Amino acid sequence: MTRRVLLTGFEPFGGESINPSWELVRTLAAEPSPHADLVLSAERLPVDRELYASALAAAIEQHRPHAVIAVGQGTGRAAIHLERLAVNRLDYQGARDNGGHEVSACELHAGAPEQLQASLPLEQLCAELSSEGHPVEVSSDAGLYLCNAVLYELAWKHAGLASAFVHIPLLPEQAAAREQGEASMEPDVTRACLRELVRRLADLLSEPDADA
Repeated sequence: MTRRVLLTGFEPFGGESINPSWELVRTLAAEPSPHADLVLSAERLPVDRELYASALAAAIEQHRPHAVIAVGQGTGRAAIHLERLAVNRLDYQGARDNGGHEVSACELHAGAPEQLQASLPLEQLCAELSSEGHPVEVSSDAGLYLCNAVLYELAWKHAGLASAFVHIPLLPEQAAAREQGEASMEPDVTRACLRELVRRLADLLSEPDADA
């Protein structure tokens, strides 16, 4: 039975001309599916506190996925991180998003839980991927920017969907241009890891609706 998987990445931000998360997910969605029972689609999310949640909801409404794997740029990270927790907090710490917004210690949803967990079995996935040589770890710190916000939105507003958030390192050309000695990873490495993660969803997802 066919399972639909929505992959999301972000537009470039912070003066960058590229965001590795979007380059990764659009490449995967354009390739042959990693499993015969999976149909992949990709959507780019805005880096804007006023727009990201509605863009995510619209993508889910359009594609009607059984699972969502959201991906974001993890500046300074040396491994691929599967994010276990999202917190009900947004704090740009002096930065601005692409809409020009500044945010300091703001709740994402008033009165909502302080923490929510990703719904997919990340420890299991991480162990299986690591055993195959993929540079992947489980993380309990998704930050306080829009990557965390998307994971929280998935866990709070779209709790019926299997979902996870994946942070990937900078591309080598990004790190070189920034000249700050930051970690980076070749796109073929992140692509191979995420492709294998997605492939394993075929066995993890429950039976789809009768109209699938």
